[in-house]
Amino acid sequence: MRICIATSGSGGINDFVSTVFGRCPTFTIVDIEGNEIKNIRVIQNPGYVSGSGAGVLAAQEIVNEGCNVLISGSVGPNSYQVLMAGHIDMRASPPTSVKDAINLFLEGKLPVAVPVHGGGRRGMGMGMGRGHGPW
Repeated sequence: MRICIATSGSGGINDFVSTVFGRCPTFTIVDIEGNEIKNIRVIQNPGYVSGSGAGVLAAQEIVNEGCNVLISGSVGPNSYQVLMAGHIDMRASPPTSVKDAINLFLEGKLPVAVPVHGGGRRGMGMGMGRGHGPW
């Protein structure tokens, strides 16, 4: 099994799971046999420096790498669609270490990821204290 972890820094087993997928700087790719780590590789995320379409670029990279599982803090709707089409099992993780996230996944303790809409933008809508209301 090949697991891709969206990482928040330079990647590797001691890095942390990124809170975002499409614009994380690196992916740590881990090959698992049984419950043992057999190989660890770090690649740059092509979406990190992309002007637009970061999530789709990142998702295509994960599919092309032959990953079976993605672990990330969140996944946007466009990347979610690409990953679903590539039959990637997406799991949500808190910003813990890569090693801990892998162990949580192997123990069945990471929930299935759902697409996050809105990208955390504030001031776009007319809801609770957001937007330009008459107040």
